[in-house]
This record gives sequence, C-alpha cells and structure tokens, in this order.
Amino acid sequence: MRPRVILAAFLAALLQTGIIAGIVAGRALHIANGREIVLDVIPAVFIPIDQVLLGRDYVHLDYSISKLDGSIVQFPKRPALHMPFYVTLESRGQAGHEEWVAVAASTVRPATPETEAKIVLRGALRDLNPSCVETDAGCFPEDITLRYGIEGYFVPGTNARDVEKLIRERAVKIVAAVDRNGKAVIKAIVIEGVRHGEPLL
Repeated sequence: MRPRVILAAFLAALLQTGIIAGIVAGRALHIANGREIVLDVIPAVFIPIDQVLLGRDYVHLDYSISKLDGSIVQFPKRPALHMPFYVTLESRGQAGHEEWVAVAASTVRPATPETEAKIVLRGALRDLNPSCVETDAGCFPEDITLRYGIEGYFVPGTNARDVEKLIRERAVKIVAAVDRNGKAVIKAIVIEGVRHGEPLL
C-alpha cells in the first residue's frame, strides 16, 4: 500500500475517533449539567422506519408530551414537518411523583424564565392531524406530534421485548437531562421504580 494511502487511512481513522470522542464528551457534559425531569413512557402508536431498521434491540419510546392538542399551540402561518417547536412543560403533583404536562407550544422560545415547576423542551414537528379547527387566524390542526430526540433506547438481546411489555403496562419512565437550549437526552431509564443508567453512545 502506498504511503499516501496509508497516511490518508490513518487520518480518516483519527478523524472518526475524534468525532466519536467529541460526541461522548458532549453527551457526558450534557448529562452532567442538564436539568433532570422524569417523563412517563406510553405505548407507541407509530414507529419511524429509521428505528425499525435498527433492529429488535431498539425500543421506541413515546410520551404524553409527544402529541399536543392544537388548543395549546401557537401555529405559524405554514406549519411544516421538522419545524422546531418549543414546548413549555409544567410540573403537576407532589415532589417525587410529579408529572410534567405540556401547557404551551410555539415556534418561538418563550421569553418568560423557567422555574422549578416549569421548563422548556425543544422538539421538531413529526406529524400534523389532517383535521383542522377554524379560528379567526385560519384553519389549524387539531393536534400535532413532536419528536424530542429521546424516542429511542438501546436494549441488548431479548430484553427489548420485555421492556416493550412493561411500557404497555405503563411501568416505564425515563429521566431526561435538558440543557439551556431545551435539548433533551436520555440520562436513565426507570423500570418498575428501579433506575438504570444510559450508555454514553
């Protein structure tokens, strides 16, 4: 093999290693510094094809905040798939058993500051209900579905099927770390009250 080819292969491998190391370091920093919230996982209605292709070791996660009623959404004139939305969540219930509920959503990040009982999540538009509601500003969807980047969890072996069964029984929660920009990553998964850590990749 020519020296130039060897050098190019070495540099490519070095670059890939650097990219992976950067991803791991960035994720670790996000997990360490992000604000923790606990979200209930609900049975998935629709599994994206990209997650189907990842195989049977990949569990799809949906949340009560995945599908939003159109009445809490400030729609732009032309909603489009993959458009970013900022969703305001409020904590309801007693400490340790609280539930995070979506109370507002907009393509513009709200100016009001976050509090202990309020946080903003950044998502992307995944689906629009073709039915619409007439308002003074026009006809807007009855509901929308968002993705937050926390819809997949890797579970090796046959354990994935066990986790899916527990999801159907509403026995699964996830702990998400949310950064100052509203981006969430999975920090841990809670199965029947027991917390399990999430790998860095």
